Amino acid sequence: MQDVHAQLEGDIAMVEALPVFIAYNANVDAIVRVDEELESFLDRPADPGADVHPSPLESKRELAAAITHTMAAGQGDEIAMTDSFATIIESELHPDSQQMGGQAGIMTNLLTALRTVPITYTYLISERQLSMFEHPENVRYPTVEDGQVSYVPLPEAVNTDRTKINWVFEFREGDQLFGVTATEDARFIAASRPPEFDLTAGELDEAINQVGEDVDGALLAGYHNLTPDHVEDGYEETHRHAREVIHRLRSGSDVDVHIEYAVTHNADLRESMCEWILPEADVVGTDTHELTMLHDDASLEVVADPPSEATPFEPNEILDHYRMLEAVREELGVDCVQLHAMEYHLAVMASYHSPTAIRRGLEFAAVNAAAKAARGEITSPDDLETGLEYEPSAMGREAIELLADHLDETAEGGVLETPRVAACPNRIVDEPAGTVGIGDIVSSSSFILALAVVDDR
Repeated sequence: MQDVHAQLEGDIAMVEALPVFIAYNANVDAIVRVDEELESFLDRPADPGADVHPSPLESKRELAAAITHTMAAGQGDEIAMTDSFATIIESELHPDSQQMGGQAGIMTNLLTALRTVPITYTYLISERQLSMFEHPENVRYPTVEDGQVSYVPLPEAVNTDRTKINWVFEFREGDQLFGVTATEDARFIAASRPPEFDLTAGELDEAINQVGEDVDGALLAGYHNLTPDHVEDGYEETHRHAREVIHRLRSGSDVDVHIEYAVTHNADLRESMCEWILPEADVVGTDTHELTMLHDDASLEVVADPPSEATPFEPNEILDHYRMLEAVREELGVDCVQLHAMEYHLAVMASYHSPTAIRRGLEFAAVNAAAKAARGEITSPDDLETGLEYEPSAMGREAIELLADHLDETAEGGVLETPRVAACPNRIVDEPAGTVGIGDIVSSSSFILALAVVDDR
């Protein structure tokens, strides 16, 4: 069996200089620890910890209700704010720290750290946002003149003074807010939705096939950022346009597309994404909360009571996750749906590439996720060695072995690879430096290595 350090070195070499397109959402994450100081800033909700109406947050009281509900539920969540309330929070609350946010932004930072060559498009790039990119000089930004695409270094693409800021309220198990105790380590995100947001990119949309000719794959996210203020007659028209852009991206060459799903409590928006966007993916990436939403929205009854992060982990949960993934994959009609859970990574497939490529991508992702959790950031390939200091989860291994038995297969060393299913244990960091963005690290790192393996780089 190959030494894990040699395997990691080989994986890093394979993804170097891999060209990937990334869009659409980047922002600044303002991190705030849940503590007494935050409690003094907020207004006490009428019923702390109770479920909250998922309409855009408009007040400190509604924000407090959302945070305490998330703490009681024991799993991360995200709800949008009104633009006026976002302005109030930005002017009155001071973050403990700031970091790159938004799926496209987080993925771009990882890929430049691993020395791939991303082409990134996002609709707002301020000087403040630019400062969040670790290697901006290595990011190519697409511009169009007379129908021809060319690329400029990201620092030359600054186009606004406005910065999209998401407020991330992090808590650890046992932390308290208004008498509610957190049942798990997690976070609540109060997301801004600037009126400038648009899934259209002007002339780039018409010429996106030229970008497709220059890349091997695309990591797309941000479709959940729409609000009623962004559309006139529902979400369908905007998402249909976005679907046409994906078709055009692929028209010039064979481009694999990974779409990263994200939580939104707007049922109409979720329905539109499921109808017009997700079926265009080769791979859809989810966490456990997002998978449950997809499963429930489709009214799939393969699991009556889906597993929840709010209850202690049981290895047999993987059987429910497998059934849910397979049912969602069939409902969407996509080649692969991938889950990043706390104890394991799991993918179900129809015909997407080779199982070996998917399995190797998941194992690479586990190392990346552990490095991110332990260090708080990944700025160079050498940082991934930190991930190898953390052993694969014993409970994750047990769960995968249960799934292998269910499928009449064998999991060697806790790793499963069949024509339809791939899985590996996660590498658990007990005291993470931060949890925001780890799912995006998993999805982007697994995707790029799978591309590289298929290309036999």
